[in-house]
Amino acid sequence: MNCSKCFTENENDALFCKNCGTSLYTGTTNHKTKNKIMDILVFISIAYWFAMDFLNVIIRIFIDNWYDSPFKYFQMGTNLIYAAIPIIIALSIKSKGLKIPAIIFAGLIACYIFYNNIDWVIKGY
Repeated sequence: MNCSKCFTENENDALFCKNCGTSLYTGTTNHKTKNKIMDILVFISIAYWFAMDFLNVIIRIFIDNWYDSPFKYFQMGTNLIYAAIPIIIALSIKSKGLKIPAIIFAGLIACYIFYNNIDWVIKGY
């Protein structure tokens, strides 16, 4: 790796130039770390979504009148967390032209989910 200031040849893993001391750090590690974190968040969101849907199906199959039992609070809690999943997925989009509309649509989905949960509590379903 050559120094951008004095053009001295340095080792590939060097952090500073051996001649002038200029930082050779390019900042690519931070970008890779950010992408890895977003990938992990998206994966966790999808895995959570799957697990909660699976549990909700099991509850609905095996518990009679689940909507009159304490399990309705479990259902409401999972639905509220569902509201965050589209937002996390929208935030993972790298294209700025697509990210803004995706965040807007995700926000609308989140508002719809919140509204349905509030309506459900008020009407007592």
